[in-house]
Amino acid sequence: MPLLKSQYAYPSRDSLLTGLRPDTVGTYNFQHSFRPHLSIPTQLSRSGYNTAGIGKLFHWDGGDKDIWNYFQWDNDWYGYQNKENSFMNSSAMPDKVRTESMFRDHQFAERATNTLQNLAKEKNYFMLAVGFKLPHLALHVPHKYFSLYNNKETRNAWKLGKRELRFPSSAPEISYRCCADPEFRFMRSEGAHRYNRSIGLGDINMAFTNEMRDELLMSYCGGVTFADKQLGKVLDVMDKLDLWQNTTVVLTADHGMHMGEKGIWEKWTLFDESTRVPLLISHPKSPFQGQHYKDPVELIDVFATLKDLLQAPFDENKVYKGIPKVTLQGKSLAPVVLGKQLWEKAFPQKTKEPQFFIRSSNALNNASSAATGNIMPVMQRTFAITQSTRCAKKNRIPPATVGDMIRLDSSKSKKILRRAVWEDCNVDYKGNDEVALIGYSMRTADYRYTAYFHYNKTSFLGKVQVDVVNPPYQHELYDHKNETLQDFTHRETVNLAYKPSYTITVNQLKSKLIHFIQNEAIFHKN
Repeated sequence: MPLLKSQYAYPSRDSLLTGLRPDTVGTYNFQHSFRPHLSIPTQLSRSGYNTAGIGKLFHWDGGDKDIWNYFQWDNDWYGYQNKENSFMNSSAMPDKVRTESMFRDHQFAERATNTLQNLAKEKNYFMLAVGFKLPHLALHVPHKYFSLYNNKETRNAWKLGKRELRFPSSAPEISYRCCADPEFRFMRSEGAHRYNRSIGLGDINMAFTNEMRDELLMSYCGGVTFADKQLGKVLDVMDKLDLWQNTTVVLTADHGMHMGEKGIWEKWTLFDESTRVPLLISHPKSPFQGQHYKDPVELIDVFATLKDLLQAPFDENKVYKGIPKVTLQGKSLAPVVLGKQLWEKAFPQKTKEPQFFIRSSNALNNASSAATGNIMPVMQRTFAITQSTRCAKKNRIPPATVGDMIRLDSSKSKKILRRAVWEDCNVDYKGNDEVALIGYSMRTADYRYTAYFHYNKTSFLGKVQVDVVNPPYQHELYDHKNETLQDFTHRETVNLAYKPSYTITVNQLKSKLIHFIQNEAIFHKN
């Protein structure tokens, strides 16, 4: 269950590639860069690796030879994304006119396969990173991939009830963030013609419809399938060149996406739909091929994991030249990938360090290798953190939602016509006419606990200014015990934070979250 650090693409990618949390990098939205921190490809580039990057990787930091010393090509993906928006006939558009070769992901795959073959001929070790655009907005996909999901059986499989298509009445307004576009534009002739029907978005009281959700999901799933085909081309080259025996492969994403669940079409929330992403790690020595680790892990774990698995030559003076030395904040998942026996044999010194202590396997994580008897360990850290900022003008916040933990009775909230007034904070804004909050969402195997705290945005950077002494401005609790894949999107519809029967759970998770903020949140310095 991998979770990201922020539900924005930019800060999430920064945290993935630096192994640092948004608090440390200073990136909460699109306003700051990951620099001057060390990234995965920079460390490898400075350690003798050939590094190549193709497609959407860093958000705007392209052809930097210190990062990509061998080859870099993004084919102006951001400009292309904006161009797509200009010819979209509807909010989701299957395209019957443009050929597959005209889509950026096809071009990224072609360039990646050529680059991989060239890298394999070189004497140096290499890193190849490939970032596919789909299923990111705009939902513009080749028609044949859309048509794979355009059938009654598929639509019935993801159909939601009216309650699940509306923002939960028990959830605070601050958790609502919508939408990808001010209006939803319905398809005509499966995207072939310009829309002639639309509906405005952004009203917290409005419910999505299954018709809207169907159009989004058929295109989204079509985009995933198209991207999967392009990934397959790269992996076919792995087969052709017999690289699996000495290559580590990581597959992940930067954020999830609401497709009408909770009345939202967007990524900017702290719910499961936005924060959960896939994370697959293939390593030639892993005894657990195809098996699943079920405790929450984080994208910031990837850097530490690769550092252990690759064991790249490391000259500290060379790697950190001109770069501040900051301890990675993710945990290495190498023990999970290698298993207890191989881990202890490869890293005997690290097994004595507290951050690498491994709990015994339990019923949740009972994967094992029959051939070796190697057990998949369970890491000490059993929660993941995702965070976001929220700001609103003081004069726009309804009186009913000013103060600490005021929504005590969810039934009363149904009688209030609510307003969506909260936006992501502009960290450069220095005015004193707004309420600034920072939300931390803690996901365990059994619960999601989210709390929004006041913070002093004008003097925030450089030292901890999160107010964890007073109660959270708002908080939420959702129960995930014993959930299955089929439960996804169904569990976070009732906020249990104010239910008396969950008081002990709330207090335990709140205490754990506050301890994390006080002891592990290291804040960026200008």
